[in-house]
Amino acid sequence: MALKRSQPRPPASPDETGEAVSDDQGDDSSSGGSSGSDTARAKKPSVFVRKWPPADEISLLEAVASHRQRHGRTPSPDDLVAALHGHLLTDGLVDAQTVSRRLASLRHRYYVAWKRISSRGVVPVKDHDLKIYRLSKLLWEAKLGTRQRKKKPSIAHHEPRELGLLEVMYPCLSAMVDAIEASRPCTVAGMLRRSFGRIGDEKAVQLETKAKKLLLAEVKVAMQLGELRNKVTRTLLELIE
Repeated sequence: MALKRSQPRPPASPDETGEAVSDDQGDDSSSGGSSGSDTARAKKPSVFVRKWPPADEISLLEAVASHRQRHGRTPSPDDLVAALHGHLLTDGLVDAQTVSRRLASLRHRYYVAWKRISSRGVVPVKDHDLKIYRLSKLLWEAKLGTRQRKKKPSIAHHEPRELGLLEVMYPCLSAMVDAIEASRPCTVAGMLRRSFGRIGDEKAVQLETKAKKLLLAEVKVAMQLGELRNKVTRTLLELIE
């Protein structure tokens, strides 16, 4: 054993002999393999994920697009399994769960590709990748808007404006501001109206629309209540002997 240790060239490692070695096994060979936990980790089997052929992914996307066009809704995984039966290269290994996971993967790949195209202008090179992107765009382009953060309308205007101008521009909202201030005697007089002068146009338009609908609804209810009172009054007068 002493003669072997004195030799200048060590024995060939598994990598040098051409055998496939995992990262964990390489660490064990360098450390002597004395750790039982390292050995258990090295022997742990990796999760096998079966890759779909591009032709099968195209068939899956075409089936989703066709079902949506005919029925107006996205098909369920079971619907897709039935539609794809006999049309896939890996037909025997496809079930509802596999189809659902593959669709989620394709949707994620489309979002990544869309960001790459939007920021750098990099388009898919291969024909099947380009076709997959176009089919995915047909299915999920409309949902990209919901993934983007919506910009909130500006609440405050860049400078205060005259209340007379705001009363002309937003009469219903102005009337509601006056009613709110009148119903809160504890507040400083004119404080809410001065704040109203700083409101932004986008927010004011939203509130004006809601106030107008509410005031119209109140007018209709008041008219209906008046008609009901008249009917009740006539009925009672007819009952007087």
